[in-house]
Amino acid sequence: MRVSINTFYPSEPHEKQQIILDALDGGERFVLLRAGRKFRKTSLGISWLFEKALETGLSCPYVAPNRTQAKLIAWRDHVQRVLDGFKREGMPFKQNESELTVTFPNGGRVQLLGVENKDSLRGISNWGAFFADEYDDWQEDIWSEIIRPNLITHKAPAIISGTPKGFRNMWRMEKGGIFKPFHFTSYDNPDLDRDELEALVKEYKEMGMGTYRQEILAEYEKPEGTVYEEWEMEKQYIPFEREYSLPIHLSWDFGVNDATAILVLQPYRDELRLIDYYEASDANLAHFVDWLKERNYKPEFEAGDIAGRQRSLITGKSVLAELRRLGHHVRTMPIPDIESQVRNAHKFIPKLYVNKANPNTERFVECILNYKYPKKSGTAIDQSNEKPIHDEFSHGMRAYEYYCWNITQGGVGGVGGTKESPRATTAQIDVKTGRQISVDLDKWAKPKRRVFYKR
Repeated sequence: MRVSINTFYPSEPHEKQQIILDALDGGERFVLLRAGRKFRKTSLGISWLFEKALETGLSCPYVAPNRTQAKLIAWRDHVQRVLDGFKREGMPFKQNESELTVTFPNGGRVQLLGVENKDSLRGISNWGAFFADEYDDWQEDIWSEIIRPNLITHKAPAIISGTPKGFRNMWRMEKGGIFKPFHFTSYDNPDLDRDELEALVKEYKEMGMGTYRQEILAEYEKPEGTVYEEWEMEKQYIPFEREYSLPIHLSWDFGVNDATAILVLQPYRDELRLIDYYEASDANLAHFVDWLKERNYKPEFEAGDIAGRQRSLITGKSVLAELRRLGHHVRTMPIPDIESQVRNAHKFIPKLYVNKANPNTERFVECILNYKYPKKSGTAIDQSNEKPIHDEFSHGMRAYEYYCWNITQGGVGGVGGTKESPRATTAQIDVKTGRQISVDLDKWAKPKRRVFYKR
């Protein structure tokens, strides 16, 4: 006996949703759905997963930023909507609310999960389809490391969806070339009450046009509170080549329990050119030095985190001492506070050009676009006296700020350099070329979609 099941019950997919479904039916395996609020992204994903579970007899997970969100949004609304339709048609299934699963006689299953316990997602081989919701709210981009391997056994398709939040996971995915991107706005949902939508649009516009463009138009926008909002990606992220006649400058942010970052820079007149970038976790200093050697970067000036002066209680040596042993002499001028350092770094932003020809610098661009202050309080007008958030995007930016501070305070030539500085006595400097002979500073350190199912 064949039963016609509408997995979009009690409605049908609207025109733009149907475009996504047609693409998947036509052979697109990996789809990126970037859409505005109330497009019905979650509705599409849940309905599609039920369809695939009935077709394949495999597990088809819906993964949200956390399990609570999966239960409140997807389970209590969209899953129950589909199950109501199944009950009308006499479709057998087993529902387990504690596990957030729906299982069918053919073994197919739809399960709702949260990404906060990412290790529980590893090593699964029975996935028949995958749907990720609000991908920019995920703390980590775990596609390559965890999700993609689980799709190999059955060549399972996947949809990654969300409304973008800055230049984060979805932006990276869209540039990667693996996913077929689709972009829709809130206006593309014909079922939305127009008056309600316009009221929502008005509210978002009052928050700022950036909020409107992000939430309704699903455009990639700099987050509210972006520290270096004046940096213009369209003009300052351009392809260029390393100039071998110019000196190489490095700047370090030393990670203790997180990533270490290195900026490779070339100053030229009023330009500060970022030609390369590297960031890694769980790696010793020798690893970074080897990376520099492989690329034949011979720095003539190096700046870094003043915390590098601190000596280990176990070895009695500082990070700076270890780098000197490896042939790198890093200047770390004292910093009064982070806020002063950030204000100083703003002076260099109009001069900062990032090499688009080098894929390594894409990560730095992510950092500068997403480096932000904490959420603004209702009374705050100016956030320049606040500390930016320390997160995955801050390492590259801290390295940038250390460079700007040390260049300014130390008097090294190049962008922002001065011929005279009250602190220039700590190093011998050739102002014209930006060449420096480093000295030890440690001694100054201060501590309708239907599926036919046979039953």
